[in-house]
Amino acid sequence: AAHFAVMPEGLVEPCIKAASKPGDVVLDPFAGAGTVGLVALRLRRRFVGIELNPEYVQLIYQRLSGVQGELAKERSDGICSG
Repeated sequence: AAHFAVMPEGLVEPCIKAASKPGDVVLDPFAGAGTVGLVALRLRRRFVGIELNPEYVQLIYQRLSGVQGELAKERSDGICSG
């Protein structure tokens, strides 16, 4: 199920960069579609999300597993370090 109000990644990124550094934990108590988690992982932060709607939880798992796969591939290709 698609979320009715997906937050733009460009809105989230400056906030995460300003409030944390790589390796920090980012908490989103109303995770929705998981955009905060997606951006946090791409910026090398850890993520804890809370969401009550089980359909949205599945959506978050799908979105985050995609970015985790991208990051794992980058590491194995030697593109990034960390």
